[in-house]
Amino acid sequence: MIRQSSSLFRVRACRPQQTQSAFTLVELLVVIAIIGVLVALLLPAVQSAREAARRTQCLNHLRQWGLGMHLHVDTFEKLPYAAKSNPRTVWVPQLWPYVEQKALFDSYRFDLNFSDVPNTIQNSLDSPVGKRINIYYCPSDRVNAMQLAPGDPSFRAKGNYNLNWGDVTQPALTTPVAFSPFGYTDFASRDKPRQSKLAEITDGTSSTMLMSEMRAPIVNTHMDHRGDMLNDDEACTYFMTNDPPNSRTPDTMAPNYCVDDTQHKLPCTTGANRSKAARSQHPGGVNVMFADGSQRFITDNISLTSWRAMGTMNGAEVD
Repeated sequence: MIRQSSSLFRVRACRPQQTQSAFTLVELLVVIAIIGVLVALLLPAVQSAREAARRTQCLNHLRQWGLGMHLHVDTFEKLPYAAKSNPRTVWVPQLWPYVEQKALFDSYRFDLNFSDVPNTIQNSLDSPVGKRINIYYCPSDRVNAMQLAPGDPSFRAKGNYNLNWGDVTQPALTTPVAFSPFGYTDFASRDKPRQSKLAEITDGTSSTMLMSEMRAPIVNTHMDHRGDMLNDDEACTYFMTNDPPNSRTPDTMAPNYCVDDTQHKLPCTTGANRSKAARSQHPGGVNVMFADGSQRFITDNISLTSWRAMGTMNGAEVD
């Protein structure tokens, strides 16, 4: 037995030792490099797909607002006023019952300013104006943006949708021959809001803009009227067609009510005649809603003539 065991041991000992194969350092580095190249190639495609989804959602919000506009027309035979100062109110609360926000509408006092209790509760967002709802925001921009600037106790939601004011400033430098569906009847006085009927849109409802996008400042505490769509103050709730979408020309705002932020494509200066361009976070353009309720993506390189033509409802332009 002893001899057999020794023989068996010798046979096993003479077998060649089996080694496990493994990646070398060079092979690992090559694999990591390949993965890195694949990620670099795929990342822009993933980001592009995400942005396409966000832009589509933004268009859906415009579709909801457009439906709200038409339901308002069905009820009152005219579009809502964009803003007025007697008392201070904007278009948003007027459309609440048509965009599934009946509770907000019922709790809002139209005989009071937007900044009065119960419409706004100072230093609190627990109010109709402070409520942040999904369709205020384009997913590509800063969702749930608020106005919490020091010195302004009327805390309120901001948003990304503004109404078309046309090729004018506020107040207008001259009385325009053709104008937008929104504004003031004398192009200056905030207590004289225009309310247009669809029949007055003689350029065609499919060619006349009602709404486009407006970017909000990058922080809630900036005293900046852009995105301040629940405030009736000058240059808050509307955009002009003086300049093309996402223009590099600075918006003109009231002193102390804009933050010049060229780094984030929000240029601004101050002046007596307010004007601001449609702006978005979408690469290359802005989403627009027309008077027939349709929505389109308008590129930044649209001709200024065409852009201004879409801003008027009675200009008789051929586009």
